[in-house]
Amino acid sequence: MQDNTQVSPRVQDSIGIMDISGEVTSFSEKIIEETYEKFSKDGLQTICLSFEKVKYINSAGMAIIIGLLTKSRKREQELRCWGLTDHFQKIFDMVGITKYMKHFPDEAAGLEGK
Repeated sequence: MQDNTQVSPRVQDSIGIMDISGEVTSFSEKIIEETYEKFSKDGLQTICLSFEKVKYINSAGMAIIIGLLTKSRKREQELRCWGLTDHFQKIFDMVGITKYMKHFPDEAAGLEGK
């Protein structure tokens, strides 16, 4: 397997946004973690993950996301996301991720946080 994950970081209204595309697997860990740490170092308290262009998330990818949630809670940051397919929305619900990271229907709602 090869890494075909891309993360495009951007900041809007003091909110860090990770536009993730490709697959979220063990190969994604470095790029996702580095982007998260950069946002944290820059003092951003709200970080959003856009899954609109993600084709696949496996169990290692879920573990990466759970790791971000753990760090964000310790740092009193808020993680939000949007763009999950119905299938991944159900998995995030079953695993309990959405108890700690709200999922929004689109970017506008995600940035607003309501």
